[in-house]
Amino acid sequence: MKIILCKVKGHVLIDLQSESLALEEFECKNCRKKFTTNGYGKIVKLTPYWIQNNLVFKNNKNYNF
Repeated sequence: MKIILCKVKGHVLIDLQSESLALEEFECKNCRKKFTTNGYGKIVKLTPYWIQNNLVFKNNKNYNF
């Protein structure tokens, strides 16, 4: 039932962590899917590509945003 709510009304996102403005991770309250923001600020699914991408930014402390 909760997954149907996400399809009809959209996801209800809860902020998991936001270490900086560039790295934000969210989780849907209903279906527990995880999301992150891309380089343009749009919310995308947290796929293995985005997990690896976020790890690069977390490990590299020399980035400036």
